[in-house]
Amino acid sequence: MESSPPIALNAVTGIVDRARIRAFELALALGVFFMILVHVLWHWGAPSTWTTPIGQAISFAAGPTAAPVFVFLMGASLGAAPRSAFRSLAARGLWLVFLGYVLNLLRGVIPASLGLATGVITAEEVWPYTLWWLGTTVDLHHMVGLSLVAIAALRARVEPGVVWLGLAGVLVLVAPWLRTVAVGSPILDAPLTPFVGSAPNVYYAVVPWLAYPLAGAVFGRLVAGAADPTALFRRGAVLGIGLIGVGSVLIYLQRPGFDVYTYWRQPASFAVAIFGIILVWLAACDLVTRWPAIDRRLGIFYGWSRRAIAIYFSHWIIVGWGVGLVGFRDLGLWQVLAAMTAAVVATSFLSRYAVRLESSWWRRRPSEEPLDGVVAKARVA
Repeated sequence: MESSPPIALNAVTGIVDRARIRAFELALALGVFFMILVHVLWHWGAPSTWTTPIGQAISFAAGPTAAPVFVFLMGASLGAAPRSAFRSLAARGLWLVFLGYVLNLLRGVIPASLGLATGVITAEEVWPYTLWWLGTTVDLHHMVGLSLVAIAALRARVEPGVVWLGLAGVLVLVAPWLRTVAVGSPILDAPLTPFVGSAPNVYYAVVPWLAYPLAGAVFGRLVAGAADPTALFRRGAVLGIGLIGVGSVLIYLQRPGFDVYTYWRQPASFAVAIFGIILVWLAACDLVTRWPAIDRRLGIFYGWSRRAIAIYFSHWIIVGWGVGLVGFRDLGLWQVLAAMTAAVVATSFLSRYAVRLESSWWRRRPSEEPLDGVVAKARVA
């Protein structure tokens, strides 16, 4: 008796992947790959390496085509899949939030405590990264988990479409104001921090980053129902070029800073331009995956896409503990490039074990209803 093939679960949402859209897989894997490079650069490389042409190229790649693509594709996987139970998705989202705080301990608090106690690092060297800062950081893990809960609740009431795009637009517009909201009471402000916090250690808050999975869910649903997904990717690229143009005009008018804190807080000009870059980037990934000679050599990236969360989790542990080996922002350019290679290899290895953190109580086929067979049309292999 033949055994049934293993169920493929999406690395971020934890739901069954009935459709295999290689452009999504490649873009997701490249997103976490760029994250590894930039975090090694910023934590192990000397500040002088950041402004080199190579450093700037890595920083740009790890901007629009990393975290924004990551969360856009989280929404796309949900939009492309049959309806899943809210309880299952919410449990997955809350687990990711919990893992985010576990990661804060493993990558930050514990290695920093040991480093300070042994004299490997000093408080002055790592300032402003105090133990409290490291423990309460709100990063991609937290935002992804909370956003998954939010879009799961929304999909329980309305399918991805115009309403979702409208909500994404509203979030982008009101984010600058919402990110300044503070009640004035720690008891009330603390729970709001992952959603609208403006503290310096709140990197990725739900507002406005939720806009990306909202729009991504609409795009994923369109791709899943398209008779010719490639044609849809191309039309998306045309729209993306237009959004890049509009975003560029808004950047010229708004004159935002081009620093990482501005990127984390996503002014409207940035968000519009990044949405455009995402659509162009996905079309480029789709084009690449349709070249058989290239597609056959992308197996490692497709494998990475299946454990993207584990790779993100693992690379931060390597980066955090690596400070004790290479120093904090001490390496020159060629040294840090070699360190990036080592970090990528170590992350790929360690992530195979970190996958086990995705507890077995959602590793089952969720109760789903097929969407009139449209998902089957999106199988692009």
